[in-house]
Amino acid sequence: MSQIETSKMWISREQQARDEVGVTKIHPTAATLFVSFFLLMLSGVFVVDHLVEWNRLGKDASLSALSSLEGVGSLQVVISEMRQQDFKASSWITANRKVLAHIHEIEDTIEEQGAVAAWLRPWSQSGLLFFGVGNEKVYPGKESWLFYRPDIDYITGAGFLDPLQLQQRVDQTVEWETPPQPDPLPALIDLHQQLADRGIKLLLVPVPVKPEIMAKQFTSRLNDAQVIQNSSYKLFVNQLTEAGVWVADVAAWLDEYKEETKKSPFLQTDTHWTPSAMQWVTRMVSKELNQQISWSGGVPLQKTTEIPVTNQGDIAAMLDLYSPYPSETVSTLQVTYADGSIWKANEAAEVLVLGDSFTNIFSLDAMGWGESGGFVEHLSYRLDQPIDRIVRNDQGSFATRQILSRELARGRDRLAGKKVVVYQFASRELMFGDWPCFPLELKLPPPSNFLSLASSELKQVTGVVREVSKVPRPGSVPYRDHVVSIHLVDITTKENPELFSQAVVFLQSMTNNVWERAARLRAGDEIHLKLRSWNDMAREKDGLNRSELDSLDLQLQEPVWGELLEE
Repeated sequence: MSQIETSKMWISREQQARDEVGVTKIHPTAATLFVSFFLLMLSGVFVVDHLVEWNRLGKDASLSALSSLEGVGSLQVVISEMRQQDFKASSWITANRKVLAHIHEIEDTIEEQGAVAAWLRPWSQSGLLFFGVGNEKVYPGKESWLFYRPDIDYITGAGFLDPLQLQQRVDQTVEWETPPQPDPLPALIDLHQQLADRGIKLLLVPVPVKPEIMAKQFTSRLNDAQVIQNSSYKLFVNQLTEAGVWVADVAAWLDEYKEETKKSPFLQTDTHWTPSAMQWVTRMVSKELNQQISWSGGVPLQKTTEIPVTNQGDIAAMLDLYSPYPSETVSTLQVTYADGSIWKANEAAEVLVLGDSFTNIFSLDAMGWGESGGFVEHLSYRLDQPIDRIVRNDQGSFATRQILSRELARGRDRLAGKKVVVYQFASRELMFGDWPCFPLELKLPPPSNFLSLASSELKQVTGVVREVSKVPRPGSVPYRDHVVSIHLVDITTKENPELFSQAVVFLQSMTNNVWERAARLRAGDEIHLKLRSWNDMAREKDGLNRSELDSLDLQLQEPVWGELLEE
């Protein structure tokens, strides 16, 4: 065969290959079947989800009640607010952010609450867990230990004080949310200085997260004796110390507890510490405080009672499985007065504790690990002192400081007579928390036309929802209960149909990882409520994870507690 014929043959084969690339011949019938099957799957999920939701809501429910149409009602409110501002350029930006936020919430709701997804998720998560993968919130460890993913990310990620890390957190903020203040140092130093101006000491109690102390239960590559911390933590403590801030070395205390007792300081399937480890830390904190503070008085005789508690860990609850992880049983020490009554906070105390869920875990009954046996109660028991407390399960980086600031702005001096403020927060907040500064300025109570109720007073009202705070998706956070805030306007009662007052109302929006009716409220909804004073419910509900309204003016109003009534 000549060279020319070989070249022609090679070219023809190459050309043939080129002609065939990207060309798939399929029979028209097969193509129709494949396309039909694909469209049927897409439409089937849509139809099934809506039929199930329609059946759950009731056949008399309006179309706007469906998850996919929940944002339609809020558009009327957004347009009304723009009209009040004469459609200025700034109003368009604000409106765009609100619409984007609503769209994002609707997408999350459909993704998490859709019937098909709810049926498939336990199977898929069980399969992932079998192969040691976990899910977006949970990492499985060794010997059935479970770890919260942000805790792992905190110790393995970049230093939380690294300039690139700080800027990245700001840059990654979605368009409809306000960028966080990622650097904790300015906020903590500012808090120290404001308290010092009133002659009050500040003791920071950053509680280590589980993998810092129990890293060996996550991977065999780490030694059991090692305490693993974020690379910026040492610099963080050094800079606070140089600024005169008092910082407790809780990691060293928990490591010492583990060495001396040969017990784990953390619950196996929960993010929090064990009762005995928490009690160990309160003993150490009380020693630190007694060395620095001279107390003026004491409290009535207190005693402790050992009570066993069985509960499922909060990390295990984030795994949506058909065969859930087994519950854990621990022995708690409940703190009571000599007459058997449970411990109570005292606003006249010389100690104020600001704390998160590590403070609440054995104190707030709704968390499932007993009551009156937590960090504050045991600190009071060890100090033999009354204690005032402001505690919130989530957002330990700012929530309790914000509440304290609001209390002072309302004219309630929660710092009166205080000698020390103990500020407890989880160390993961140093990387993932928002750390704005808040003024601690005592002001006169602002004038208000908001509805206010006296203790034990009940009132049934009808009103229109103007604004709703965010509600987390069940299983997306390590807290099973949630309280939502709403701005209620055009309030009327049967006795006074022309009242037209307004109120900030707190409602239970999630119980044991199940959404309540309040979680589905949207701007523009007309609702019927039974209202009572928030002070009547604060002891039971104030420690729960709660989301606030965006407006500072609304945050400064005295809230009321609400229960939705049937239409």
